[in-house]
Amino acid sequence: MVTGPIPRLTGFEDVGGPFFKDAECRQPDDLTDDQAAFLETSAGTVVILGCAHAGIVNTLRYIAQLTPNRPIHTVMGGTHLVTANERRMTKTVEALRAIDIQRLLPLHCTGFQAAARLWKEFPDRVRACPVSTRVELPV
Repeated sequence: MVTGPIPRLTGFEDVGGPFFKDAECRQPDDLTDDQAAFLETSAGTVVILGCAHAGIVNTLRYIAQLTPNRPIHTVMGGTHLVTANERRMTKTVEALRAIDIQRLLPLHCTGFQAAARLWKEFPDRVRACPVSTRVELPV
């Protein structure tokens, strides 16, 4: 399944940088077409992020609304935290704790510092996922 447009409800998440619709950089692009894919497994929902321009927390909270009473088991993909400041990282970590994700595989646009922070905060749940990684999902 795919989310379609994701409601942006948190006060601490943004699109992750200046993006524009035109070459002259005059028309800001809020990337309202950002979405994620998700599927149901016996262990819970598996989420595949593109770049999470709507915010990883906004995305996961919306998917939780779409799949009531189902835990979010695995999240993999870009979290677009590469430009996140300390406040955003702290709020993101707090929200991810509350969501209680079992496995997190942060990719490309997460950024090194944000990925390191996630590893530190969730050492038993964060996994590396370089190109060609095979991810086993519960059935």
